[in-house]
Amino acid sequence: MEAMVRDGMRWLEGLEDGTVGTGDLYILSQKMDPVLIHLCIKFLRKKYPSIKPEAAAVMARLVDLTSNYPEIVKLMKEAESDPVSEWFSDTYSFPEFYSKPEEMLELIVDKLES
Repeated sequence: MEAMVRDGMRWLEGLEDGTVGTGDLYILSQKMDPVLIHLCIKFLRKKYPSIKPEAAAVMARLVDLTSNYPEIVKLMKEAESDPVSEWFSDTYSFPEFYSKPEEMLELIVDKLES
């Protein structure tokens, strides 16, 4: 579980802060569960709506990643209807995790592993 959470945090922070290049994010995504990818991207889209000034950089990185690696878009679409994705969306609200994304990832990974 720890490795999945750690990879998820690195991936999420890489997109959010620009600390990891898109090529490295793609490589990392190949080890991640598609549900985790889907929920991380959904989290970022909710956290950074277009009206926020800092959203431009985050969304630019996300567009760069999904444009250069369309496999990620395919994985996201497949994971959208996964029971774990639906469970998380029905049970939690993304804003409650804005200051504690690691806790969100731990919940998701725990559910994926159960």
